[in-house]
Amino acid sequence: MKYCFLLLCGLVFSSCAIFHPATFSEAALKDTIQTTDRNSITLEELTEKYRGQKVLIQVYASYCPYSQDSFKDVVALQKEHKELTYVFLSVDHSYHDWKRGLTDLPVKGDHYYLPRKGKGTLGKFLKLKTIPRFLLVDPTGKLLVYKSSKVGDIAKKL
Repeated sequence: MKYCFLLLCGLVFSSCAIFHPATFSEAALKDTIQTTDRNSITLEELTEKYRGQKVLIQVYASYCPYSQDSFKDVVALQKEHKELTYVFLSVDHSYHDWKRGLTDLPVKGDHYYLPRKGKGTLGKFLKLKTIPRFLLVDPTGKLLVYKSSKVGDIAKKL
């Protein structure tokens, strides 16, 4: 009886696999992002720009208190891991809110705006429901960390 219970538990817990894609989907790569000069680029162009580099991506909103709290941890990570490239994707309410919020951010890196927030193909690919969200991309474009709300999870993979 004990073995049957253990076998049943093993089957139940092993069937609860977590979705972790290896790379961005083709649809997500076609989604557009805005630069600080309000030019549109695709996620594919963005990933090509950073090919060959290990990249930490943070999805945030400047008005979000949880995002603001997470910046302290990102700043600490930036001091320890200068070899990383830091990319910040904002889901602020508007382009103008985002631009205004950039002046108060303590983090250094490249900043972009997601005009369709979680409703675009990138947001759907990420299953973006909460922020902040962290991703870690290796130099070949592979997603090492797909879904994390803590900088500590990223630090463990470095």
